[in-house]
Amino acid sequence: MKNWVQNALPATELERRYWHFASAQLLVKYLLEVYLKNKKNTLHAKISRAAMALMLIASPLVHADFSGYDKVVDLSAETDTVRAEHHHDWSWQTHDARWKMISTTKDPFTVENVYSYLQLRDKASGAELFHRPVPALTQIWISPDSKYVVGISNIMLWNPYQLVVFNKFGDRLLERNLVDVNWPGVSQSVTNWINWYKQPVPKITIVESGATATLSVEDPLGVPRQFQFSSVH
Repeated sequence: MKNWVQNALPATELERRYWHFASAQLLVKYLLEVYLKNKKNTLHAKISRAAMALMLIASPLVHADFSGYDKVVDLSAETDTVRAEHHHDWSWQTHDARWKMISTTKDPFTVENVYSYLQLRDKASGAELFHRPVPALTQIWISPDSKYVVGISNIMLWNPYQLVVFNKFGDRLLERNLVDVNWPGVSQSVTNWINWYKQPVPKITIVESGATATLSVEDPLGVPRQFQFSSVH
């Protein structure tokens, strides 16, 4: 099978088709069709067809992607004193930079990240308090005392973290990959999405206790999921 896959499509063509369809599910379907063309009258083909059908429909918590995530997004949140802004560009124009990150270091917090940032400004003076490279986010939240900025994300495609926390000085206090969580109610698509927090906007709180701060984010069923990190003094 390995040799057949390698011979079915050259590596460059395989990659081109994958990112054109931007769906692992569609790619598998395409490869299966090519394979069955050559094996359509064999018992092996019949078994393969049945196995593939079961794989594609068996799990109700995994949903098909009809296109790859490719949005350009701008978000903002503010309190009385500060304003946070997030921008990410998951379009084809940033493909090479994102591919370099996800295929090597899987670290979106470096200066090589030119496609996604989080910044915080003082509203009174307009001064930039920090500007940091971050993963693609889908919600941002600022604590009422303006000490913490939280970014959450349901984007899975080429996005190694779905939760980040910064203090108002730009120090990163927490990052978390949530793709593998198995909480009740969590669902995901084949490549694009991991729906781990309550839609459309989860309740988010931070409670400090000594040197520890506890972040709570509602999951899809409304259960507060907790994450701890060092508090700011």
